[in-house]
Amino acid sequence: MRELGLRRGRGGLARAVIAPHGAWEISGRLAAAAFASAAGRCAGSPPLRVIVMGPMHKSLEEGVFLSNSHSFQTPLGDIPVDQEASGWLEAYSPLITTHDIPHLHEHSIEVLLPFVKYFFPQAEIVPILLGGRSESSVRVLASALHAAFAPNVGDTLLAVSFNMTARPDNPWELDAIEECMRLFREGKSRGLRAAFERRAVCGCGCALVRALMQSGLLDGARPSLSSESLLSAKGERGKTVYYGAFSFA
Repeated sequence: MRELGLRRGRGGLARAVIAPHGAWEISGRLAAAAFASAAGRCAGSPPLRVIVMGPMHKSLEEGVFLSNSHSFQTPLGDIPVDQEASGWLEAYSPLITTHDIPHLHEHSIEVLLPFVKYFFPQAEIVPILLGGRSESSVRVLASALHAAFAPNVGDTLLAVSFNMTARPDNPWELDAIEECMRLFREGKSRGLRAAFERRAVCGCGCALVRALMQSGLLDGARPSLSSESLLSAKGERGKTVYYGAFSFA
């Protein structure tokens, strides 16, 4: 954390952050920038919980999966799971279930947890994995987030794990990534929601970004870039993975 130049209690007041889940040596600074955009909240009333949402990479299971674990381990110490808040979500729909197996080998949440522990050391987490891309799961998750956390949005931080992708034979996908960066830079919330709803932006975690924006928890929040950097790395099946850092405040 020292190498990233981070300091607790210094940063923005973001209501939600979107951070990449690449290897730390590639995208760690961008993940740090995303969480730093909410770190200033600790100077007042720090978040009591961080909702950390990630896509599933290995499993083909469809659904929304919570964790029954009491805590998640990080190099900076364990982070307790907010089981009460998880229960609020599970009670909302049978499509939302507690199932630890998908969490065991999934990295999309794991790589972000050290930043949660560093910036918000007293917060609990609500880890959520989304399997598949069915719109029914996206809609249910969006509605459940609103029902559970709209009354508690002031003491909650929302975090989505998200990477963008483009294929070399589809130049429009890179154009869409650049358009996404522009919309965040200019604070165009309606344009962003429209871009994600029509699937203009490709990537791992797009469905979660849609759920976040559909939830109503960002109403009145302005999107912005947490960093001007857009980094890339070679991905699977000939794709290029792009990493950015974003926030809503």
